[in-house]
Amino acid sequence: MSITEFKQVPAIGTAIAVVLGVFVLGGCATVQREARFPEVQSAVADRLGQKVEWNRDARGDERAQKALRTLLQRELSAVAAVQVALLNNRRLQAKFENLGVAQADLVEAGLLDNPVLGAGALFQDAGTEIDLDIVQNFLSVFTLSARKKIGRAAAERVTLEVSGDALDLAAQVQSQYYRVVGDAEALGLARQVVNSTEAAAELAQRQYAAGNLSKREQSLQQAFYAQNLLDLAQAEAQLSADREKLTRLMGLWGADTDWKIPDRLPEVPATLPTLDELEKLAISRRMDLAAAKKEAEGLTHAVNLAHDFRWLSPLGIGVQFRRDADGEKSYGPKIELGLPIFNQGQPRIARLESERKRAEEQVAALAVVIRSEARENRGRVMATAQAVKHYQTALLPLQQTIVAETLKYYNGMLIGVYDLLLASQSQIQTGRQYVAANRDFWLAWTELERVVGGRIRLPTAAGAAEPPSALPTESGTDGPTENADQHGDAQS
Repeated sequence: MSITEFKQVPAIGTAIAVVLGVFVLGGCATVQREARFPEVQSAVADRLGQKVEWNRDARGDERAQKALRTLLQRELSAVAAVQVALLNNRRLQAKFENLGVAQADLVEAGLLDNPVLGAGALFQDAGTEIDLDIVQNFLSVFTLSARKKIGRAAAERVTLEVSGDALDLAAQVQSQYYRVVGDAEALGLARQVVNSTEAAAELAQRQYAAGNLSKREQSLQQAFYAQNLLDLAQAEAQLSADREKLTRLMGLWGADTDWKIPDRLPEVPATLPTLDELEKLAISRRMDLAAAKKEAEGLTHAVNLAHDFRWLSPLGIGVQFRRDADGEKSYGPKIELGLPIFNQGQPRIARLESERKRAEEQVAALAVVIRSEARENRGRVMATAQAVKHYQTALLPLQQTIVAETLKYYNGMLIGVYDLLLASQSQIQTGRQYVAANRDFWLAWTELERVVGGRIRLPTAAGAAEPPSALPTESGTDGPTENADQHGDAQS
């Protein structure tokens, strides 16, 4: 369609009026950059039970900082650490800008092409001949609906990808949180070992000075103490490094880095989700799979569009005006039609068909991988839970018994103090191994939640009913509950 000046040509005038109305309507589009953000908020709330904010202005920043201060004043739980990151991580905030880009692309997909104005002049002895025309690519009107579908699928794909970025950040923060708490608990046990070996080394030194101990035995105690000092230094360095990584993930700096954590990891509870339901949950909730499906959907619309309009090259409809050299004026319609002689759209259709097929195969492949990851990580959760249970029911009680019996022998003067110290050190070392196993469980559990696309809600150990769970559970095995912060301290 087109717009031009006209004089006393009712038919052309009516057509131009219609076209003008189309242009006016098409030119009223505005871009609301945050239009798709509520979908991200809903996805995060449904899968994590957490809030996410897009800090687009000073008021939003102030609101986020206020919530941040409230969270950091208390001892951080895993849930609180995730909430801090969702509010404050700048990389995630940068990801949110992709929503504005996607919304702008969607609005642009619903706009008509701009009309093209042409003008020419021929200078002659008799005067100047002037040609004016304005042409609109009418093909864009026919394809408007299909282009909107393609743009909408692309915008939905970006929205799902951004939601997935938020869930991935939450999984990273939770995993790092358990590493830090595990490091802190292990560090406490390492200090107990150092204190024990320090006492043994000091006693050995006094006995050697008194002539009651050989140089070899005294050196062995000193070497054992020196090795444990090195282990303590390495544990402190590991805690410092893991703490800094968690600080980065939460986006903190300055005074905000002085956050507090509990002394111990939560205990492993006694339930685990069933395998079949885990696979179904993962397939239904994974954002990357949903985004891949949207990409395939958009390509399907693009293929259909290419097929429907393969014979229509640029189709321009407009009006033209001419004023001859002698001053005579003329008006009339103008049509520009591309002839599909050399290019009939076969390459574009073939390319789109291949891209669609590739996208569909990627969806199927990703679904296979997701199911496999669910099985793999549930197996890892089961194995680590059983390891923790073995420490709780066998190794830790045995070490406690050994120390108690060794103390009886020592009180009866049947063994020396070194045997008692050795039994105590062995008990502490077993405690450190238990802490490592407990940490491995929570890391495996966090990865399982990431694989299934969000938090897994389970009944509490006390049997109190939580909101309806997405999964049935199996009794009699060790497994996690919804919120690690609801459990008591681990035994050490």
